[in-house]
This record gives sequence, structure tokens and C-alpha cells, in this order.
Amino acid sequence: MMNGGDMKDGRGHEKILIFDHEPLILEFLATVLRREGYRVTATACGEEVLELLSSDGFDLAIADLGLSRWNGQSLVRRIRQTTPDTPIVAMSAYPAKEVIRFAEQHAEAFLTKPFCMVDLLAAVRRTMKRQLVPEAGEGQAFVSRERAAVAVGSG
Repeated sequence: MMNGGDMKDGRGHEKILIFDHEPLILEFLATVLRREGYRVTATACGEEVLELLSSDGFDLAIADLGLSRWNGQSLVRRIRQTTPDTPIVAMSAYPAKEVIRFAEQHAEAFLTKPFCMVDLLAAVRRTMKRQLVPEAGEGQAFVSRERAAVAVGSG
């Protein structure tokens, strides 16, 4: 696991959890997001994902739907059960119709691998922006439960 720190620091940097079964992709995504100022924790372990989400809390999860040991779709379903307010950006190298349909139902955004980092950052920013909605009469923010899937592909 690669840890990036507290949920939000004094500058309001969002905390992101990334899970992918490919170590090089995991490290690359974590590096790119850290350079953009996000607080990142990255892991390839499905059990650890659930523990981290329950104990640490995250502003966003980026999920590989094709995890090797854990079925990525099962893991996303469990995330929705345990932390339903955590927005998810799903990604997959196998964009079959059923994978896209699943992402539309369970994630706020979907990326088809390979994707460029501009598309990843755009999906993260759109998802974060959509999730923060000011409460009436207060300057506070809360996570919306709305689902509005955005498909970003390489093609």
C-alpha cells in the first residue's frame, strides 16, 4: 500500500483511494494524482480497500473493474454497501457492454484503458465537483448520492 496522508489538509486537498491489480499502473496513477495535489492511497488488495474505506474515509475511489484476485464489480458493489457516499471512477481494459452498463449503474465516471492522464484528471475533477453541493444557508459541503455516469474512452 502506498499512503498519501490525511483525508484533507488545510488547503482542502481531497483524499483518493486507487485500486488496480497492475502495480505499474497503480504507481503511475498515484504519482500523477499526487502531483496534482491529491492525497492518495493506492493498493492492489481488495480486502485492504474495504478496510481503508471503512476506517479512513475517502473523497473518491478509483476502481479497476478487472481486478485479478477480486472481481472488480463485486468489490464496487461491496463499496456501495459499506460506504455508499464514496464516489467511484471505474476503469477497465475490457469495455464490454455489461461492464459499461455496470459502470453506468454503480460509478460516477468510467474510463476505458488505455486512457490519457488528461481524461483521468478530467473525470476526477468532474466527479469531485459534482459531489460537493452547498447546503442551504450554510457554507458546508456534503456528498450527493446522484449517479451521473460519464464515459471517457480512447476512441
